[in-house]
Amino acid sequence: MLYARQPYQAERNDGAHMFKIMVATLTLMGTLSACTMFGGEHVRSGYVGPASMNQDQVTRLLNQQGYTGVVGLHKNGNDWVGSATNKDGQEVNFDIDKDGTIHTK
Repeated sequence: MLYARQPYQAERNDGAHMFKIMVATLTLMGTLSACTMFGGEHVRSGYVGPASMNQDQVTRLLNQQGYTGVVGLHKNGNDWVGSATNKDGQEVNFDIDKDGTIHTK
């Protein structure tokens, strides 16, 4: 009889051990999820900066800011450079940095 109880006891302990592992795993997963949601690294996956835009998109961005007649638009590293007419009717050279700031010269 003693031999008959030992396998049952071992199976019961394995079940309890498995339950503890499952609880620990779920707790860890919940903690990692909370870290991601509340203060983990923030990735701006939806952000489309000028460095990742094409010429048509950059031209639209400039038009929205009041620039017209965009010419010579090309990439220079992560920046876009070219010439355009500003809101005041003046020809300006511009540089749009990776953050979207338009610098005129």
